Amino acid sequence: MAISYLSEVESQINQYFNSQDTMALADSTKALYNAVIREKLLPFCKEQRIDNLNEKFTDHMDGFCGFLRDKKVSAHTIQSYLTITKLLFTFHGHNIKYTYKIPRQDKQAFDLKHEKRWFSGEDIAKCKNYKFKSNHIRNHLLVRLICETGARINEIANLCVCIKFKEKAIILYWSKTNPRPVFFTSKIEVYLKNNLEAFFPDPEKDSFKKIFPGKNMIYKIINSMLKDLGLKTKGDGRGPHTFRHYVATNFRYNFRMDLDHVARLLGDTQKTISYRYLHPTAEMLHNLNRASG
Repeated sequence: MAISYLSEVESQINQYFNSQDTMALADSTKALYNAVIREKLLPFCKEQRIDNLNEKFTDHMDGFCGFLRDKKVSAHTIQSYLTITKLLFTFHGHNIKYTYKIPRQDKQAFDLKHEKRWFSGEDIAKCKNYKFKSNHIRNHLLVRLICETGARINEIANLCVCIKFKEKAIILYWSKTNPRPVFFTSKIEVYLKNNLEAFFPDPEKDSFKKIFPGKNMIYKIINSMLKDLGLKTKGDGRGPHTFRHYVATNFRYNFRMDLDHVARLLGDTQKTISYRYLHPTAEMLHNLNRASG
């Protein structure tokens, strides 16, 4: 039997992916959108004989959620998949009003897993003492900077040799937000000088060369270290960006830094730091409680 009833749906999907705004998205984002819309939504439409994507799809949202659950998609992932689906409808001028409520049991299981994701002080110590089998000087410096500055990986990947040692500061020109300085300790200063002497012997000639490899290679280096230390398992979400969460939490709870100062140092808003980056450990909360009497 022909599947001509899908032609309009496929056309609407193709229009969305061929639009300038969608094509401008990062490759990883487009891959995710493809996985949701073409590999999940389209088969569902075929199964339900849906021939057009419009407001009437609201009546199918419960069914689509059940379809995703049958595919072993987790409750929180279903929530994000529905958001992506709604973007497709919004593009075509249709407002889908639907809220997916995550079952309490799934929410509790997710929260527990999420709580175990963040690094402790002991985990950070293991990373700082890790011995790399190759390029140890450079990679150790990389770990130190990530652990202590909270700089984003793309910011680290674009660091150049020109460093202000007198101020013990590195200016992050290549930033997601505004250019800003990050400050390093005396230990990092030693590792930084050793690295520059070993790989960039001519400070003037090499001043605008990048210290570290590209973003993708940094991910490989850090993820390999975490797996070797037993700090990363398949699907747990830990990676280079997790250190940024630790730094924000460490500044706030161990150093008792004002939230505004944490936000300024990390180049983010107070709201983002408060709601996304602060994950105090039991030890941090215990010390805070003890300090407050």
